[in-house]
Amino acid sequence: MPPLSLRTPLNSLLPALRHPIILAPMANASGGLLASRVSHAGGFGFIGAGYYTPSKLHEELQHVFEVLGVPGRGSANRLEVGVGFLAWRLSKLNGGPAPSLGASDLDPASEALQLIDTALKAKPRAVWLAFGNPEELVGWSKVVREREAALHGGGRAKWGKELKLFVGVGNTKEAKWATEEMGADVLVVQGIESGGHSLGTSPPLSSLLPLINSLLPSWSPSSPSNNPPLLLGAGGLHSGSTLLSTLSLGAAGAVFGTRFLFTHEAAYSKEQKGMLVAAKEGTTVRTRAFDEARGTLGWPEGVDGRGILNETVKDFDEGKGSVEERKERYKEAEAKGDTSRIVTWAGSGVGNINEVTGAEEVVQRIATEVAEAAERLRGYMTSEEETGAGQ
Repeated sequence: MPPLSLRTPLNSLLPALRHPIILAPMANASGGLLASRVSHAGGFGFIGAGYYTPSKLHEELQHVFEVLGVPGRGSANRLEVGVGFLAWRLSKLNGGPAPSLGASDLDPASEALQLIDTALKAKPRAVWLAFGNPEELVGWSKVVREREAALHGGGRAKWGKELKLFVGVGNTKEAKWATEEMGADVLVVQGIESGGHSLGTSPPLSSLLPLINSLLPSWSPSSPSNNPPLLLGAGGLHSGSTLLSTLSLGAAGAVFGTRFLFTHEAAYSKEQKGMLVAAKEGTTVRTRAFDEARGTLGWPEGVDGRGILNETVKDFDEGKGSVEERKERYKEAEAKGDTSRIVTWAGSGVGNINEVTGAEEVVQRIATEVAEAAERLRGYMTSEEETGAGQ
C-alpha cells in the first residue's frame, strides 16, 4: 500500500504536492534531473542555479521537460519545479545591485537578467531567493516580479498569482523583512545544522522555527495575497521523523538538502558520494576555508558553510601556507577530483544515511517514515479514563 499523503497549507501554493518534502536548491548539486525526480515523486524540487550561466540553466531545464513535460500555453499551466538564486551572485553577474527595469541604467545584456528570464520563460511554480543584503534581496525580488509580469502577464498581471516566492532566512530580523519588504509567500527557516551555506549565528532549527512562528502574526505581510508567509524548516533533516518534528514546530513542510545528495541524480561525483556514505556524526564543520580556496567570497557577512572536514579545512585553520598557495592546492585537487581537499557540503544529519539510492525512492521512504512516526506517536496518546487521571 502506498504511504498516505500529508496535506498541509503548503498544498494551497503547490497544487501538485503530495508530500511536504522540498528539495533544497543546492548549487552544483540540485540540477534539473534531481529536481524533476523529486517533483515527479510527489515532493517539490528546486534547481540550484546559484553559479549557473543562462545556457547551463537552459540545459538543466531540458531534463525537467523530459521528466515532467513542457507546460502548456494557458496561464494556469506551470512547471512543477522551482529555481533558486543567490542574490549576491545575481548582483555580481549584473555588475552592480539589482536594477529598476524602467531605469536608464538597465543593461538588457545583463547576465543576471538573462538568467532570471531563462528561468521564468520555463514557467516554474516558484523562485527561491537567498543570501544577500536587504537591498539586494528586495531589489532582485522586484526584478523577478517585473519580469514575470512582462513575460506572462502582458505587463499587467499581479506577480504572485501563480509564481510563488520562497525566501531563505536565518534569524528573526531576516524573516521580518522578507515578510514585510520582499512579499515572501514562504519563509525557509534555516537552522545552524544546515549543510552548505547559512548564517553562522543562526540558532538550532528547534529554537528558531517556533520563535519565528510566534512572531509572524505581529508582522505585516506584503505578498500579493496579503497572507502571512508559510514556514518551512531546514537544517539537519534526514528522515520522516525529522519531517514530523518540523511540522510539530509550526512548519508547513520541510526542506531536505543533504538527504538528496545521497541519490544517483545528485550532481555530486561518485567520490563525493562515497565521502558522504562514509561520514559519521561529528565529521562536518562550519568554515570559510572552502570559500577562500575556491574564491567564492561574495557571501554576505556572517555566512559560512558546513561541509566534511578535510585537508583544506585543516590548512586553513592552521594557517598552512599563503592564501594563494591554499588556492593552488585546491585547484590541483579539483582537477583530480581529490576529495581529501575538495568541498563536500553536508549537514549535521549526514551520519544517519548510509546508502545512495534514487531520488524518487528517497521521497517515498520519507513519506512512509513520517506515517510510521505519526502512528507511533498516536500509540502514546491515552485518555484520562485510561490512565486513571483525576482519581
